[in-house]
Amino acid sequence: MSKQTVRKTIKLDANLWSSFQEKIEQEYGTTYKHTSEEIENAIANYINKDIQDIEKTKTIIQNLKYENESLKSENTSLTKEIKSITTEHLKLTNENKKHTSTIDTQKSSIELLESKNLNLENKIQQLEIELNRVNSLNNDNVEEIKILKENNKVLEEKYIEQVETTNKQVQENTKIKNKREHAQERLNKTQDELNETLKRLEKYSYAIGQVQHMNIIDRILNRLPQQVKELQAATYEKKE
Repeated sequence: MSKQTVRKTIKLDANLWSSFQEKIEQEYGTTYKHTSEEIENAIANYINKDIQDIEKTKTIIQNLKYENESLKSENTSLTKEIKSITTEHLKLTNENKKHTSTIDTQKSSIELLESKNLNLENKIQQLEIELNRVNSLNNDNVEEIKILKENNKVLEEKYIEQVETTNKQVQENTKIKNKREHAQERLNKTQDELNETLKRLEKYSYAIGQVQHMNIIDRILNRLPQQVKELQAATYEKKE
């Protein structure tokens, strides 16, 4: 049974066709009959290899999609972490303001107690001087001095207690301030990681679009975009 043939008219780039003819002449010395044979061979090779090329391209696209989903998940996780850190930072800031206000109030109370204590000491001294001057054991004055001394002792104890409480508040406020600064550092670091992830996500999304828009000639010649080649190399090294 004789081999059936068909005649087709197609449009080709003139320079490409000229190079093709020159190649045939270099191989066979003439283009007679060999042009059709080489075109048939090219079509046969395309049919046999096209399936493999398509599968490779599908695999590349699938890998890029997996990486894209992974980056989206990482982006969501980092966004939640930033929100949590921001909330914690705000909480610590409010606590710091609250403790600062408490410390200011306690300092004012200490100053008031110091003023009262000084006034009482002055009053005691005046009464003692008056008592010595008149050399009289006035019961009322003695009792008043006793009460004033007791009040002064109570105020001194309150003063000491207030000072200790204020010192504790200052220490607590310092701890909160350190925690807030640490939270700020974590927030900055996580923000940097989120920005880097968004850049990588944009790169992978662009690469997927490039692969999906490859024309048939680029697929035959396996001419992948430079962005996809770079992504392939990075993925291969990571698996290794």
